[in-house]
Amino acid sequence: ARSFGQHNIGGLLMANRSKRSYQNDVAYANEGLAFRGTYNFNEKYLFELDAAYNGSENFAKGRRYGFFPAVSAGWVLSKESFLQSNSFVNYLKLRGSYGLVGSDQLPGDRFGYLQFFNTNNDNYNLGMDLNSSTAANIYEGNLANTKLTWEKSRKTNLGIETKILNNKLSITADVFYEYRYDILTQPGENGSKNFSAIVGKNSPQLNLGSVENKGIDFEIGWSAKIGKKISYYIKPNFSFARNKILNLNEVDRIAPDGKPVPYANRTGKRIGEQFVYQFDHFVNDQTEANALNASNYQKWGSVIPGDVVYKDINGDGQITDQEDRIAMGNPRIPEIQFGLPLGISYNGIDFSVLFQGATHTSLLLTDAAAWDFPMYGQDIIGRVKKIHLNRWTPETAATATYPALHYGKYDNNKNSSSSLFLKDGSYVRLKTIELGYTISEKIMKKVGLNSARIYVQGLNLYTWDKLKDYDVDPETSTGGDWYPIQRVYNIGIDVTF
Repeated sequence: ARSFGQHNIGGLLMANRSKRSYQNDVAYANEGLAFRGTYNFNEKYLFELDAAYNGSENFAKGRRYGFFPAVSAGWVLSKESFLQSNSFVNYLKLRGSYGLVGSDQLPGDRFGYLQFFNTNNDNYNLGMDLNSSTAANIYEGNLANTKLTWEKSRKTNLGIETKILNNKLSITADVFYEYRYDILTQPGENGSKNFSAIVGKNSPQLNLGSVENKGIDFEIGWSAKIGKKISYYIKPNFSFARNKILNLNEVDRIAPDGKPVPYANRTGKRIGEQFVYQFDHFVNDQTEANALNASNYQKWGSVIPGDVVYKDINGDGQITDQEDRIAMGNPRIPEIQFGLPLGISYNGIDFSVLFQGATHTSLLLTDAAAWDFPMYGQDIIGRVKKIHLNRWTPETAATATYPALHYGKYDNNKNSSSSLFLKDGSYVRLKTIELGYTISEKIMKKVGLNSARIYVQGLNLYTWDKLKDYDVDPETSTGGDWYPIQRVYNIGIDVTF
């Protein structure tokens, strides 16, 4: 790093190589070169150039190395003469970046570019009779693709940072766009990975997938004083990100009646989209139950009054797999996340609160989270919840929100892809509260210490959500086996000698 008057430059060149072994595996190896160059004029005009040339053992010779450059720039407008005399704007910066990154992390087996052959215990005979010698069975492994290469992502970011009103108000905002391509996929109906049965093997991995992701992040902060002893702050933040699958290399689903069902495709949807059977109504009476059973309308066995009836999306008279599942709700990963930190201090006493939350997220509840008397292995566990009180009975048929109860396994109602149990996972959580007291320096010096602060703290104190009847935390698993979020209390002291 050097400075020449108001010109400041910096440079970095780094080479790395690593090889690590794990048990009897072939050593994991990668290497690369990284470059970084920076320049700024008077901390006002900022430029940076980055580049990486990385090599990975996961690809065939001639395809192992990837070049990934990036460039960024910034402009501190508050240093310009036309803003320096402005008392309203204390700091203003515009910035942007564009770059390419790559990933060599392959799903499934390593060395997808190599064709492997495996053995098993099914021997076959050599000779004229059963007493002749035998040889081990050798069969072809997953199909290889010698042209495998890096998954790549082009990222663009534009941002602004500002402080105004004597640095009391600060705003940071970013908009971003990401285009991911050469994503590894395996062709088939909705990612089923299969070629025709004539081939007899799943397809190899292919760099054909693409996804886009875009959104915004921002934080607004206000910090000020009241008099000479009271200071406070509030810093709300918000982020929104939405992705879209542009190409999954999937084959269009065709219903048994020969009609296409494009709504079953993942292409054009979000990653992790929830595809479910749409709840229509509960079986009204035995007459309707008999008619449904006679027509084999649903594939999970006979139904009785009060059982779930699903909507026949493609109109073929039966509930089938992909043809009658549609995208509903939101993916599990929230599209919107937000937080609200607050704090105030007075004469050595400080108090802070953090609210944190998320929305545009859905949970597909299963097992003990939603079902009545679910099975775990050979055991049937009875967990009666508030939701079960409003079950279907002949007397509550008009108001019931839960199907008729069944003891043990019953796939028709206890369906892991039923919209009846697709719930809004939005929440707001009182994440932390902390109260502290910093002992004055005069007292600390008398006992030979620099400073000391005593505090009490609470974590995960309360959550506002729509899942109270299910006794499920919106950030944990959606099934029956999860470790609950803990409410934690701490008392502590920080001492500096």
